Amino acid sequence: MSIFKEFIRRVTSARVAGKTDDVRETQAKRYWVLGVGTPLRYRSFGQYLANIPEIPEALKADDASFPILVLVEPRIGLKRLCDLGGIEFDADDKSIVGYDDRHAEFAQPTWFRMQDGRKNRNRSVSDCRNAFAEQERGLTALQGVCAYLQHPTVVSEWAKDGAHVMDLPGSIPREGVGGSAACLRVHEGRAKLGWTCNGNATPKCGSASRRER
Repeated sequence: MSIFKEFIRRVTSARVAGKTDDVRETQAKRYWVLGVGTPLRYRSFGQYLANIPEIPEALKADDASFPILVLVEPRIGLKRLCDLGGIEFDADDKSIVGYDDRHAEFAQPTWFRMQDGRKNRNRSVSDCRNAFAEQERGLTALQGVCAYLQHPTVVSEWAKDGAHVMDLPGSIPREGVGGSAACLRVHEGRAKLGWTCNGNATPKCGSASRRER
């Protein structure tokens, strides 16, 4: 089957043309249309959706501190998800690890509430880690990618006014542990997952985080 025909099949299966106010269905559709279901061997959108958890009651209410609701899809791995989403990532899954045990990646689809780091501009990753509340965790690289795929405005074009790079304190490179953290930026319309220095504090960058509960 051609790539185009496969895309049409996914869109048709998900009835993407139809509007829905169901956040769970909308975010699941986004992954399905990207092609996440193929490596997971789901034959239809309905089958994929059946394996997406309901949104926990505790996350349904608006939260000014963590206003963005995201479904993270970890099952195909970071590199594969970046490739499907058109995000440049010049490494592989083994090159990146959690900052510590509290930032281990989810194994199954999970919902969380987050903030995109704009409130933390001009603050270094290290300073933000030290200031996070007890139930606050820095976003990992995969969580940041999922946030971008669901809500592209969490980052903005590097070269334009109001540019925002989302620092991701929950992930660090396997080599050179301690000196860098992951970050997600957009340059010339293309998103890229890369690295930032823990000690840098710039007006374009800020650490994103999620609510643990």
